[in-house]
Amino acid sequence: MAGNERDRPQEQGNTGGDKSVAEAVAVEEEVPGTRRQQRIVKQLDPFFDGAILLIYGVTAVLLLALAVAALGYALAAVPGNLREGVPFTITTLLSELLLVLILVEVLRTIITYISTNTTSIRPFLTVAIISSVRRILSIGANLSAKQEVSHEEFNRAMIELAAEGGIILVVAVALYLFSRRDSN
Repeated sequence: MAGNERDRPQEQGNTGGDKSVAEAVAVEEEVPGTRRQQRIVKQLDPFFDGAILLIYGVTAVLLLALAVAALGYALAAVPGNLREGVPFTITTLLSELLLVLILVEVLRTIITYISTNTTSIRPFLTVAIISSVRRILSIGANLSAKQEVSHEEFNRAMIELAAEGGIILVVAVALYLFSRRDSN
């Protein structure tokens, strides 16, 4: 509709029903370029949409393969990890499963984009929380696996744990705010 209105010539002195200068500028800024450039872009849109769909599709297939491989690796590594002890095995397996969840969450985001042509920040916030939890488990596993930990190494680990906890808190608040916004 805005393109049809723009194609009609505007009379300079007529204020009855015509757009103001500010409105005309606003419309012009929404769709930049000349009319010829806009037509060319409209003709190229299907090509770019198809290319983007192809890229998302290939990425989705590769992420699915990567998630299956990561799951297989996590399960295959269990017998070897048992030599290090059950707590280490559990922590390592949980960390690897969280990596699989991250891959699946990104894959789900891509599938949602392909099917609805919309994106959301929520899956990325979820991935951020999962990544932080995974890192916390990794730090805990590393600390518990060592017989002696230097004071400096312990302090560094505690700072990193606090930072990861802070990230989880901030992302959880962001998720809460997004859910409140969506419910209104």
